[in-house]
Amino acid sequence: MRIHTPFPILAVIFLVLAIGLPVHASQSVAGDTGFFLIESNPSGAPVIFDGLFIGVTPVTYPVVSSGAPQHTITVSANGYYPHTAQYTANPKPGERIKVFAELEPSQSTGTLTVTSSPGGALVTLDSGKGQQAPWIYKDIQSGGHLVQAFLSGYSPSVSIVNIPPGGSITVDLVLKPLSEVGTIQVKSSPGGADVYVDGIYKGSTATTVGNLAAGTHFALLKKVGYEDWSGLVTIRPNQVVVLDIPLELQKEMTTGFINVDSTPAGASVLVDGIFQGITQAGNPLDLTGISPGEHSITLKLQNYQDYVTRVPVQAGKTASVRATLSPMQTPAGSGTVQISSEPSGANIFIDNSCVGITPLTIPSLPEGPHTIVLRLYGYQDYSSSFNLSAGQTAQVQVGLTPSMAFVPFPVWACVAAFIAAGFFMVARREGRE
Repeated sequence: MRIHTPFPILAVIFLVLAIGLPVHASQSVAGDTGFFLIESNPSGAPVIFDGLFIGVTPVTYPVVSSGAPQHTITVSANGYYPHTAQYTANPKPGERIKVFAELEPSQSTGTLTVTSSPGGALVTLDSGKGQQAPWIYKDIQSGGHLVQAFLSGYSPSVSIVNIPPGGSITVDLVLKPLSEVGTIQVKSSPGGADVYVDGIYKGSTATTVGNLAAGTHFALLKKVGYEDWSGLVTIRPNQVVVLDIPLELQKEMTTGFINVDSTPAGASVLVDGIFQGITQAGNPLDLTGISPGEHSITLKLQNYQDYVTRVPVQAGKTASVRATLSPMQTPAGSGTVQISSEPSGANIFIDNSCVGITPLTIPSLPEGPHTIVLRLYGYQDYSSSFNLSAGQTAQVQVGLTPSMAFVPFPVWACVAAFIAAGFFMVARREGRE
């Protein structure tokens, strides 16, 4: 079963109205920009740069050379203690400062309590299943973990927390209201690149990412066989920033690639025990910067058996993993739902319970009738109902319609006049015939 709501023509017009006129972002790096190249052993470790989650190692982050020179970089991963470094100088224009973190393994477990302000946010640990705050995670491996919180109408909150061996810690994730938001439309040549904004996967090119707070965001594109592209993007209220990125073939063949696909989609991917991302329907997860040698690949999905394999990686080569996951013994009568939206980042409510944000795969939903609501700031709520059969995989693909309250008046007035003029011209033409 597939529930598909394509963009009607008026919806496209309303989308233009809601986000204002497109603004093309520069594809080149400003002359006053340097870079921090952050790597770790093992690779794939989450990175917090000056309080902002920017992705996993290896990752290149641009900074303005003439800007404030004080920086704090924290690198950590599940099962390892965090590595924190302070820097008091910026790279010169075009310079790359290499940061390397040798992570120390941790063997014990601890407890994590996650709260949110305001309360009731959807929280995830290492991008796993969402839970409603406050939530207590027990018997989790000590060391660094990635914690995220999402709430409709607020910017996501992301943090790396260090679980003390045998102890407990409480973290309160503060979410800021979205009073002014904009949109990024991301294209690439070639297409099919994975898109990350502020370290969070947002789909593959070409895609539109909405619900972004006005201000500066870190964008990252990854595609097997090509150099990672990264840059800072300034979002203006009620406008769309267009990124059209020509990707460059990888030049230095010192690392390799892995692309991972799973049936069903939505599985968490771990390389050598470190979380790397989540598989998506129709587009393999691209893993770049993988060191040569043999690596352990694990895929995890709720109510399915873990899929574990070992993959040899060669510099400049691409290894592929195509995993068909085996269901565990679960209560009879459940199916899978794959949900996506355009723009992405919408909160998903199934039967009045928030279960995550788009895109998302729900691997085990009881058979029978269900209601679904997608909610994204600046857009009309989408609501529908569907009936799920046991063993069925349903796809819900939704084109969200901007809210009229979100439409800037001057732009609306101009387009309304343009539409009216069009009707007038048609009427005159018909009158002459």
